[in-house]
Amino acid sequence: MPRRFLLLAALAALVAAAFPQFALAQFYKGKTITMIINYPAGGPADIEGRIVAQHLPNHIPGKPTVVIKNVSGAGGIIGSNQLGEAAPNGETIGFFTLDVIAQLVANPSLRTNYSEFVMIAGFENPLVAYARKDTPPGLQVATDIMKAGDFKALSLNLQNSNTVNQSLSLDLLGIKYQAVPAYRGLKEVETAILQNLGQFANTSLPGWRGSVEPTMADLVMPLWQIAARGKDGGTPRSRAMPDLPTFEEFFESVHHKKPSGFLYEVLRTSSDPLVAMFRTALLPPRSPAEITSVMRSAFVALAQDKDFIRDYSNAVKADPLVVPGVDAQEIVTALGTVKPEIKAFVIDYTSKLVK
Repeated sequence: MPRRFLLLAALAALVAAAFPQFALAQFYKGKTITMIINYPAGGPADIEGRIVAQHLPNHIPGKPTVVIKNVSGAGGIIGSNQLGEAAPNGETIGFFTLDVIAQLVANPSLRTNYSEFVMIAGFENPLVAYARKDTPPGLQVATDIMKAGDFKALSLNLQNSNTVNQSLSLDLLGIKYQAVPAYRGLKEVETAILQNLGQFANTSLPGWRGSVEPTMADLVMPLWQIAARGKDGGTPRSRAMPDLPTFEEFFESVHHKKPSGFLYEVLRTSSDPLVAMFRTALLPPRSPAEITSVMRSAFVALAQDKDFIRDYSNAVKADPLVVPGVDAQEIVTALGTVKPEIKAFVIDYTSKLVK
């Protein structure tokens, strides 16, 4: 068991001593917890969230019912806003894809910054870039994308992590493309790729393993992954996708040098928090400490639940990489320390993207 989970398990034991199990069980007994997923049904976030909702009640005293509420739109911001305005009584939680860019650029539509939410846990996932094999002049191997020109790269809204990561990657590589940031969710992007309305996109690990690969393996190929940094600050491949090169490896294979410079710094600054915990489980702001402790302890137990691991692995084809709530809180808190010049660049970059 990882050391961080041993520490969290010890914390859970202390919480249980401070708040008797009987009282906690009485609090949640017979109640229903609404889990807001900030993307449409059938998409990558929904795939992951429904598996969590199925097994989470087994680890909450009182075994409440957990129901899913899909609230899509504005690249996940509408769902985020609903959770931000929910009562902090433990009866509403979120299972979100973090929109790091929305906070960096102070998107006025985002009424609650992610750093204001109470983080329960995170799920580490790499971001996978993929393209249609028939993208002119045709892709036999991943590096053939360098020969393509003016293809359509599909993504979510302009000020969204998915869009910015995708465009920065292509710009760093020096590939010509048309940005089409026009979709409500990645499932809609997949459908458009299937219909050849676009040729390039990116998605999370569950999106790739649970949706794109099973349905379009003969039509598309993965190109690279952007994964969480190692403890030494390096950029290793995700344990979940050991056979897919990282963006850094792909870049070096075509340009014969490592990526560097300000544009690359922006790419990693905007991507690192996202891939470190692509999905987050979170409570509304100002949630009480006892409810936070109960939920964080539940996710610690969930991470060790054999049935949950089995079902998650069957859908995603990889074991869940769960980030404890304390670590997740540190990641979102760090968003407030991003350099002003990077924030200014991202604001300018997204305003010019479709031009």
